Amino acid sequence: MDLSFDELSKPVRHLLLVDDEESILRSLRRMLRRDGYVIHVALGGEEGLAVLEREPVGVIVTDQRMPGMTGSQFLSKVKEKYPDTIRIVLSGYTELNSITDAINSGAIYKFLTKPWDDELLREHLADAFEHYELKNENARVSTLNRAIIDAIPDALLLVDVRRRVIVAANSAASTLLGYAAPGSAGSPELAGTAIGEIEVLPVDLCYWDEITGGTFRPLQGLETEYQHRDGSLLPVRKSTSNAADGQHPYVLVLAHDLRHERTIESSLERLNAEMASVLEATSEGLLVLDAGRRLARINRRLKNLWSLPEDLLSATGGEAILRWIAAQATTPVETTAELFAHFLAPAARLSGIFERQNGESCHWHASPQLRDDEVIGHIFCFAVAPP
Repeated sequence: MDLSFDELSKPVRHLLLVDDEESILRSLRRMLRRDGYVIHVALGGEEGLAVLEREPVGVIVTDQRMPGMTGSQFLSKVKEKYPDTIRIVLSGYTELNSITDAINSGAIYKFLTKPWDDELLREHLADAFEHYELKNENARVSTLNRAIIDAIPDALLLVDVRRRVIVAANSAASTLLGYAAPGSAGSPELAGTAIGEIEVLPVDLCYWDEITGGTFRPLQGLETEYQHRDGSLLPVRKSTSNAADGQHPYVLVLAHDLRHERTIESSLERLNAEMASVLEATSEGLLVLDAGRRLARINRRLKNLWSLPEDLLSATGGEAILRWIAAQATTPVETTAELFAHFLAPAARLSGIFERQNGESCHWHASPQLRDDEVIGHIFCFAVAPP
């Protein structure tokens, strides 16, 4: 028999029938067999609980008056252990008063009467399974959305503008600010925290004052500081977007942790300072070009040695600086060719001597700047000896 994709993709529907009368169970099974349910039966509440421990039951239909455990008592226990199940009582009108409390507490989804109408009962069961599957699908989508939000590496905060309270936050925000992850025990969660306890700088407080007045203004990449739960301040770059839901004004805040970037920037500044010290300490004139032959670094010795004009340096053209140097040689054409020969074999170390027009001899050498055997720049050194 050929089955369509829709038929193959339908969820398996497990139905549990509980009644102390075997004849009732047989009658229900015969009537429901053509609806495609996987039907489980139990002769009482204890037996029904045993079935639930091993089978993925979605809908339960139980009689009320049974020995040992009534139907409402059975369903109250089911609600505690299996709250997602759809729970139905199928009993006589006279039993309605005895299950009122169970209905009010939510232990019972629906009360149906005996004797039943076959078609009406089948409709009620189909509706119950649709309700069960929709509820589970909504829970699955909610869990998936939560997982997607928590996968975002930056802090995400949903703020109720009127109350200035964080109503939701992802795991990255909780970790960044020292709060408990959503749904976990321990320290307080971010949800329910006033945004003013996180955004404490005047510029942020003024922003919330502004948009609380009714006019939303998005922010894009504003650098500010957030207050950690321990009181320390953390550098962040934040952006905001309007997340209003009908009459409820919400703002979504995305905050990027800048601590790692600041650490890198600090390290680079220190490295640059150290490199500048090294460049200035040498007696040679140094010229460093990047892989595109643009000026990367130059020391004061080279500037003074060749009287390099500022407009030449500001143009950042490394080749133009080399031509300026070669132009001061007694053989400028040949000297330019010798210096530029390095670019034809950048991985090789070249050197040479040329005479300046003032009679001084200039010793030079060119070396590649390598990273993992890849040429990322060029280093030229010039040393002048008096005539």
